[in-house]
Amino acid sequence: MEFELWYLLFIPVLFGAGWFARSFDIKEKKSIADETQTLYKGLDLLLSNKQDQAIDSFVRLTKIDPDTVELHFSLGGLFRRRGEFDRAIRIHNHLRNREDLSKKIRARALYELGTDYLAAGIWDRAEKAFQELSEVKSEYKIAAQKALINIYETEKEWQKAIDEANLLEKQTGEKFGPRIAQHYCELTALAFRGKDYKGAVAFLEKALEEDPQNKRALMMKGQMLHARGDIEGAIAAWKQVGQVSPAYETLVVEPIANALIEVFRKEDAVKYLEGICERYNNNDELDIASALLSKIDDPERAIKILQTSLKTKPSLIGFQRLVQLRLETDPDNEQLKQLNALLKAQLNRVARYTCSKCGFATRKFLWHCPGCHQWETFPPIRNENLAH
Repeated sequence: MEFELWYLLFIPVLFGAGWFARSFDIKEKKSIADETQTLYKGLDLLLSNKQDQAIDSFVRLTKIDPDTVELHFSLGGLFRRRGEFDRAIRIHNHLRNREDLSKKIRARALYELGTDYLAAGIWDRAEKAFQELSEVKSEYKIAAQKALINIYETEKEWQKAIDEANLLEKQTGEKFGPRIAQHYCELTALAFRGKDYKGAVAFLEKALEEDPQNKRALMMKGQMLHARGDIEGAIAAWKQVGQVSPAYETLVVEPIANALIEVFRKEDAVKYLEGICERYNNNDELDIASALLSKIDDPERAIKILQTSLKTKPSLIGFQRLVQLRLETDPDNEQLKQLNALLKAQLNRVARYTCSKCGFATRKFLWHCPGCHQWETFPPIRNENLAH
């Protein structure tokens, strides 16, 4: 093939292309080198306990390469777990405000930011972050709505919690009836304390509509009927609690016995308490029933019944009550006084109500767990954990 002079024109073009490619390659290598240097510098500062400077370094890194956002999320989570909420907030807020990042990443950053505020106890900002998320379509929408319910429960904004739970129930199909019933129980209690009896009745009816077998609502129904003078109706409502859940009968033993005495049915009260002592579901139930039996009937008979029960199922709670009952019949016995004080102190130290979901322990019975935000997770039974 014959050589043409115009082929020589390709030489400067090819040279230029090679020079451009080399220049681009040099810039890319320099960019990678800069990223690596910035990353190592940030890690070095972090290991040197210079967190603020490390954050600045990592923030600069995302300006170079958006792919490093996962590193930022990891660091933000680490700071939050360590209780360094201001640093976690700074990182997640930076990611949230990055307009060059995808909506999905920014939604995740907003969720993490709301979680930071929640962990730090900054409820208003956490609420604002989760509200913003709940109003847009994202994979964090449902989680944000659930977080809002937890916030409203913590702040005792029960109507807001009800509204959010109803909305979430419609969107997901998940049943929130028992939880909403607890919210209405809280509103019932508030209205009752404020002597708004009409409002209390209305809230209680809604609670039972949401969950007809809600033990707390049934207990409140008994209280309201008792306040109206309907003693028999109150007793029936309280007995229904034990029928729904035998363990929760512990909470109504005393009001049932007192109501029976109030309508001059002492024999029925004694028979009821003796039956509790014979078939008791837990130590607290035995403790309450034996104490009441001693008060309204023969103390010696109550002591014998308690002794019989303790032979088959011994407990610290039961023995402390036995000593106390004996002390009531022999108030000058110094040994009984010392033993009673010792058992009482030990019981105060170890006996706790424990959440069945997260293990949160408390001396007082609660309907709502402060640890895991679940309802009715505290069985009304004190655990005698001698290991603590």
